Amino acid sequence: MLKNRRGILVGIAFLFVALIAINHYSPKQVDWTLNCNISSKSPYGCYILNDLFGTLFPKQHIEYNEDGFYTSLDSNLVGHKNIIVVTPDFKPDKYDIGALLNYVAKGNDVFISSSNFGRLFLDTLKIKISSPIIDTSIFKNNTDKLILLNRRLRNDSGFHYNRKLPQVTITSFDTLHTLKLGTDQQGNLNFIRTKYGSGKIYFHTQPLVFTNYHILHGNGEYAAKVLSYLPIRTTVWDNYYKPDRLVNSSPMRYILSQPPLQSAYYLLLITLLIYMVIESKRRQRVIPVIVPPGNHSLQFIKTIGSLYFKQRDNADLARKQTQYFKEYLREHYFLTGISANHDCAVMVSAKSGVPADFVQKLFETMESYELAQKVSEGELIGLNRDIEMFYKQCL
Repeated sequence: MLKNRRGILVGIAFLFVALIAINHYSPKQVDWTLNCNISSKSPYGCYILNDLFGTLFPKQHIEYNEDGFYTSLDSNLVGHKNIIVVTPDFKPDKYDIGALLNYVAKGNDVFISSSNFGRLFLDTLKIKISSPIIDTSIFKNNTDKLILLNRRLRNDSGFHYNRKLPQVTITSFDTLHTLKLGTDQQGNLNFIRTKYGSGKIYFHTQPLVFTNYHILHGNGEYAAKVLSYLPIRTTVWDNYYKPDRLVNSSPMRYILSQPPLQSAYYLLLITLLIYMVIESKRRQRVIPVIVPPGNHSLQFIKTIGSLYFKQRDNADLARKQTQYFKEYLREHYFLTGISANHDCAVMVSAKSGVPADFVQKLFETMESYELAQKVSEGELIGLNRDIEMFYKQCL
């Protein structure tokens, strides 16, 4: 009885060890899941593309994004970057979209290759995508061909692939800010570039061309030429918007994603703002009213005028008018050494546009008054009239 039990136990143990050995040494089943993961060596991973970054962006640092654009992008950072997103589904929420577009507007470039874009993202940029409800093309063995429209990058025979690619095309876009870059063999658009602010967004609808299988067994030249549109600078590869990613949302992101919590959060901010305004008014000291200094220029002029009127020193007034007039000529026409000679009158006439005879007569009158001991009121009024006439006629 015991010997039979031992035999059964030994048999079970042997089968268990054999099962482990078979599982360990048997060929692994190929994972054909489209994951676009940079560390995945499966046919539809992007491990080989990671090795090509050194050739595509020589001597440039490659960074990896592990979080949503809302928390990972900082538009205030100095220096521009590229962002590459390759995923079967790209459906960011409104906060990620806002952060991404703000980042692009600052002069950064974003390349997005996906066969399914979120409606909110497409509507924001006025783009429409067409795709079949059930696309079985990736399971077909037919060949496919992609075409680049740039003459310097295109291949006369196109870029051929030995497996059928998804039939996802771009049907509508903003023609004012968008440039066509590539099509499929039927002429359907699948690659465009649109400007947003100081940066650019590249839309590509065939993420399969960047996977390991299609770079090795398809056409790796096409993937390199498509990414060559990005400038050579620091590049960020996105690991967040992937089908196998782990969601790691921040508390604030969750609060803003829930309408009741969002309303409560905004209400709290408004309450704090009102409290700060009320408290600041209650504790603030009274600011004294400081009366600005008055303008007493008119009173000063009246006082000086009364003083000269009482003294009736017309000769002094004539000399001062002459001095002010010469200062005017110096400031406006850069003339010094004014005298009553004919050459000086001609020079003043040429620069001011006043007739030379009038200028000559005015200079002679001024020169006579500078040496006179007495000047009558009539002569003083005549001098002032002639000077005012010069001001009205000069350029």
